[in-house]
Amino acid sequence: MNPPDYKRVLQRVEQILGENYVISPPVKIEDIAANYGLTIVEADFERNDVAGLIDPAEKKIYVNKNDSDTRQAFTIAHELGHWLLHQDQLSKDPTKYAVLYRKPLGQPSEDHIETEANFFAANLLVPRNLLEKYKGENPNTIAKIFGVSPEVVGYRMRNEYGKRS
Repeated sequence: MNPPDYKRVLQRVEQILGENYVISPPVKIEDIAANYGLTIVEADFERNDVAGLIDPAEKKIYVNKNDSDTRQAFTIAHELGHWLLHQDQLSKDPTKYAVLYRKPLGQPSEDHIETEANFFAANLLVPRNLLEKYKGENPNTIAKIFGVSPEVVGYRMRNEYGKRS
């Protein structure tokens, strides 16, 4: 099993932020997904452990309509990460990486593809250069500014500064 390629993920995030002229939070993830040809559809999943999925053939990301806006944003960013980073894997085994099951963000995963998609989503929604401006703020305040959950802020703070929020 390959380890996650964090450097490649960060390079792609920086490219996307630049291409989409992201200069302040919150990142408009629905607009970014649309810029890469994807449509967002809210769906009611039979299973409550499903946050969303991507249908590469239809170029659609389905998000759980019962989830909060912050959870939906993370799901969209995660699936966009698969779309932009893992086209080969999506085409080889669309069912393996298409569905995003609910798991704690910081939970270790043996699957480097899922780890990369989570890392991509968190860094896209909370870019380092923008986080830097707010790092002294309360984590809940940062979460509101970026339109993400406090868990995403905690994940970003641990990855950037090696500390819990």
